[in-house]
Amino acid sequence: MNLIGQEYEEKDEKVKKIVKISIIVAVIALFIVLGVYMYIYYMDSQTLKLSVDGQITPMSDDLFIIDESGSIYVSIQDFAKIAGYEYYQGEYNKFTEDSSKCYIANKNEIAGFELGSNKLYKLDPNDTSANYEWYDLKEPVRLLNNKLYVLSDGIKTACNVRFDYNTERNRIQVTTLSRLVSYYQEKAVNEYGYAGIDTTYANEKAILYNMLVIRKAETDSTGKVIKDKYKYGVVTLDNKNIIGTKYDNIEFIEVMQEFFVTSSEKVGILSSEGAQKIDLNYDEIKLLDNELRLYYVSNNDMKGVLDRNGKRIVYIEYNQIGVDTTLFPSNDITNNMLLFDNCIPVMKNEKWGLFDKNGNQLLDTVYDSLGYVAGTKKDTAENNLLIIPEIEGIVVGLGGKYGIINSTGQFIAPCSFDKIYSITNLGKDTYYLTYGTQTITLEEYQELSAGQNGTTTQPIQNQITTQPDQNQVTAGNTVVQNGVNTNTVVTE
Repeated sequence: MNLIGQEYEEKDEKVKKIVKISIIVAVIALFIVLGVYMYIYYMDSQTLKLSVDGQITPMSDDLFIIDESGSIYVSIQDFAKIAGYEYYQGEYNKFTEDSSKCYIANKNEIAGFELGSNKLYKLDPNDTSANYEWYDLKEPVRLLNNKLYVLSDGIKTACNVRFDYNTERNRIQVTTLSRLVSYYQEKAVNEYGYAGIDTTYANEKAILYNMLVIRKAETDSTGKVIKDKYKYGVVTLDNKNIIGTKYDNIEFIEVMQEFFVTSSEKVGILSSEGAQKIDLNYDEIKLLDNELRLYYVSNNDMKGVLDRNGKRIVYIEYNQIGVDTTLFPSNDITNNMLLFDNCIPVMKNEKWGLFDKNGNQLLDTVYDSLGYVAGTKKDTAENNLLIIPEIEGIVVGLGGKYGIINSTGQFIAPCSFDKIYSITNLGKDTYYLTYGTQTITLEEYQELSAGQNGTTTQPIQNQITTQPDQNQVTAGNTVVQNGVNTNTVVTE
């Protein structure tokens, strides 16, 4: 017998068995590893995660609420801190703790919300002459978990971020504006060959709308680069031209998604497609109202108002458009150039008047003032008064007397009163009209006027009550000419 050969065969058979067993074990182990990996991946996908600028970020359980349709509601308070904003309850510049309102703030911008409203407002805290800009939300602000929530589209606009939801990975990816600016700054220089993108805050936000405000170094006649001199233009994120790099300055107006462009010290407006909307003929242009698409313009120290197509709404012949809101801190004035979404205050040769939003004159330019100024003394409870929201009233002054006109140009009270002011008590304003030493509330005045002739626009024989003596004053038949009381009030 060949014992040696038999031993080799037996050893070979053992080796084959060991190899087979090893392979089987390895395959089983691989399946186990894959199974564990798939389980971990599955479990991970069941847990919503937040990535901010590429880093997984801890979050509260109620930061996001995702409904059955896939809509994402975001807690404004919780997201503000993640995006680098401070959160405040109440309304900006109103020292209350109204839980139905809130605003968030950083050094460049204020963004405000109100429960039940589908409007978001924005304001530049560094520009006291700037008016509120209004943005439409897809859905109104909601109250959930005792917090104010807004859809993700609203939080994107308010916090100036990119917001993406990867449903497969169950991950919300947020990219901040600063991260985007850093990325596209490098891209503009190294790939596109520009001197860089403009990093004023307004122009940085163009990135969120897939545009870059870029700058190109100016050169002299010999082709030598002039230090710190640039021309500006606009391109898409992938460097397709929108506005050529030939302007001295460009400013992105986010709410309109258009550009104020300057050349040779004249300003005009171009659209986000590069189309000319308003010629470069003006010394200054400001957005008067984004919803009505009206613009304040100035030329040779004269002011006027244009519509989005450059059509005249108010001729460029006035010394001032809009009122000084700092005189009326207790009034809730969100736009100093458009009161009650209709009235444009104008001043010419120290006389005031009003136009409506369509360019019709509501009030002749003959009045000494818009608003009553009680003074700047802190020892009086009387508030300076310009507008009365409850009746859409505007206080006007003529010859040292004051009256009230409504937003359509009708007089509610003629210019017969020495004072028209408000007093705030427990957050509520009460309005008063004073003749001499006699005072009546606006509510009483309206009741008495209606009782005399069924209208509040031409009161006669009004009974004016003082405080606290409750004395009575009777005015004779009042003749109103252009809102002016031409009769004398007689005290009984």
